[in-house]
Amino acid sequence: MQKVWGKSKRGWLKPIIIALLRRSPKTGSEIMDEIERLSFGWWRPSPGSIYPTLYELEKEGLIKKKQSGKYELTGEGKDVIYPWESRFYARGESLDGLIAEIDGYVSYLEDISKDHKEELREKAKQLQDICKRLEKLTR
Repeated sequence: MQKVWGKSKRGWLKPIIIALLRRSPKTGSEIMDEIERLSFGWWRPSPGSIYPTLYELEKEGLIKKKQSGKYELTGEGKDVIYPWESRFYARGESLDGLIAEIDGYVSYLEDISKDHKEELREKAKQLQDICKRLEKLTR
């Protein structure tokens, strides 16, 4: 995969959009909704930021707009890796490193649980399923 990082007029928006489109195709409005959700409501980019950025990414050949109106990554877009993403594609990561990373995420969930208790309750089944999968690893 190709590593790409450059100065953009819209700062972090391009890599965020690419990361969101890695998950699934989305409309501009869905991208705005997802950014707002992921930032716990702290940031909702305006249409005046999202759509010009989508246009730039299209011009660069990194995304394309489907007939459904959803944007998806092109083959070239799938090859773009930003510096902070490379760890997700690294091979041979140590088990200790992976366990420390999982522990860090648990600590993060503990921190946000004070302000997001209801949201975490809604995810209780999903969290329990993850715990069960982890428990199976040591049997």
